[in-house]
Amino acid sequence: MTRIAIIGNGLAGRLGALYFARQIPGAEITLVDPENPDKPIVGESTVEVTAQFMKSLGLGTYLEENHKHKYGLTYYFKLPQDADDPDAPEYILHEAPGVVRLPAYNLNRHLFDAELKRRMAPHVTQITGKVTDVAFGDGPGAQVVEVTTNDGGMRRIEADHVVDCSGRARVLTKKMGLEMDPPSQRSSYWFRLSGFDRSILTGLKLVKPKHHCYDSYYVTHHFYGKGYWIWIIPMTSEDGQDMVSIGITYRSDVSGEKAMNMDRMLDILDRDHPKVAALIRTGHKVDEARYFNYLYEASQYYDPRGRWFMLGDSAFAFDPANSFGIAYLGHQVPQITSMILKARKGMLSPDYVMAMEGHVKSQLTVQDQLSKRYEVMHDPIKMAWTLVFNNMAYFHILLPDFISGAFLNAGVAKRLSMVLKRMPAMKQGPAYPFPMILDKLAMTDDAGEIIRRAPAFYDKAIPFNYYRPDDINRGRLAGGYFYKRAWMRNKALKLLRWWSEPSLYGLAAKGYLASLGDLLVAGLLTLRPKAYERVTSKTPELASAFDPPSSFLFPPRPGEMAAPMADTAEAVEAGDTVKKPMPAEAAVA
Repeated sequence: MTRIAIIGNGLAGRLGALYFARQIPGAEITLVDPENPDKPIVGESTVEVTAQFMKSLGLGTYLEENHKHKYGLTYYFKLPQDADDPDAPEYILHEAPGVVRLPAYNLNRHLFDAELKRRMAPHVTQITGKVTDVAFGDGPGAQVVEVTTNDGGMRRIEADHVVDCSGRARVLTKKMGLEMDPPSQRSSYWFRLSGFDRSILTGLKLVKPKHHCYDSYYVTHHFYGKGYWIWIIPMTSEDGQDMVSIGITYRSDVSGEKAMNMDRMLDILDRDHPKVAALIRTGHKVDEARYFNYLYEASQYYDPRGRWFMLGDSAFAFDPANSFGIAYLGHQVPQITSMILKARKGMLSPDYVMAMEGHVKSQLTVQDQLSKRYEVMHDPIKMAWTLVFNNMAYFHILLPDFISGAFLNAGVAKRLSMVLKRMPAMKQGPAYPFPMILDKLAMTDDAGEIIRRAPAFYDKAIPFNYYRPDDINRGRLAGGYFYKRAWMRNKALKLLRWWSEPSLYGLAAKGYLASLGDLLVAGLLTLRPKAYERVTSKTPELASAFDPPSSFLFPPRPGEMAAPMADTAEAVEAGDTVKKPMPAEAAVA
């Protein structure tokens, strides 16, 4: 039997508890939380990683029937307005060219979190109270969590592993003095809106590729300005009516904004995006929340001996752009599960834990890149190229690593931490690709030129067609990334029309030489895709605890061999689970 103590009953705690109960035979799970009903909730938008992870918990049918489909991320790039032409387009709009085979959803988090709590309850012992102390020792059951219950009593929980899901309370971080300041800060204000006139949003004058695949309202909408971005996320209210989550995230040192509220946000939108302000004024604010300077980090996230782990916001706060925070729960929960499964077999090595720790810290490099992005959010050309480039890397590299389960291998995790090696703030480059080229390309205020220089590449740059582990050749997808990077760089040079300006000849030569290097790598990985797999660790101590690796996400069907690396006796013993067994719901829709 494995005893797991979870601190925190938020999204991370509930998803973790459900996953542990499904994947760790015989797990005895105790969850502690003071149950604060006024805790802010944010994170309504999911991406493909998140949706696949949630489906592995048996939530596929529930999501389809109770929450809105999200047809990707939609970006609005503001165009200069011509006062003499009332019909001139207001924005360039970039979106997915069709329905993606890997679905995502926009959630009503209040409804979704309540459903998680309902499903979790039969499999978890819940204690309502506040953690007052945590002590760590050696051997099974040596971790002790002291709790003062809400009724004034005292409880002592003995566990093999402690998983801190306490969010911004950061119980373990503060206890062990692991706090770290981030290189830069962000702030956010958000609210839910009902009763609004959605025709204002759908009636914007746009430059966009035509398609007939889906209603473009059902996406996550993004608007940009100097040092800030706005999200609009459609969802369904508790009574089945239209509702949206609307929020602003900003860097105060770039935008000049400090404290934020509805009035100040409307002032900003009146100046930069007046029709978004008009949409807000037609509706009714349901609730609101705000965080000022909300980012934080820790110097360590996983104990090398597997005694404790930090999960979700208890580890570090993530910028909400691209829903990275919730998406990374889909990585961290299986990572922690793999380490626990190894520990119960006596196979957990510090090298494996540190490889998983490196994977976590590599996400802070992504955080730094997001921070640099605020410096160019007002630039439609640089932002357009940045977003398509980042989505290309996500679909070619990060998503295949996830779906295949490769990220749970120590060798693959170490490669990512080397590629995404964190640099000091002063040494970080621009957030946008091909800086020297895009610096030149962005030097225009002409609406027509902006439209020409910010084309929508999503149909060419993003591989939307795979959706199962056996569809994924990670080596060739990585090769495709390098090929498309060269193609995009060459396209940017062509849009610059360098041949007509002798001063750009040197820039063009450097650009085409860099593209040649990318093409050589692409050719190697296309012809020898297994070269990409050479970093994969073969030793059991450094491999994933799931066999095959993709079984962390796609559990075997009835009658097939169990995926987790569990003790043989526990795997076959009929009564090994203390709690009621999980419902036999299809794991993947």
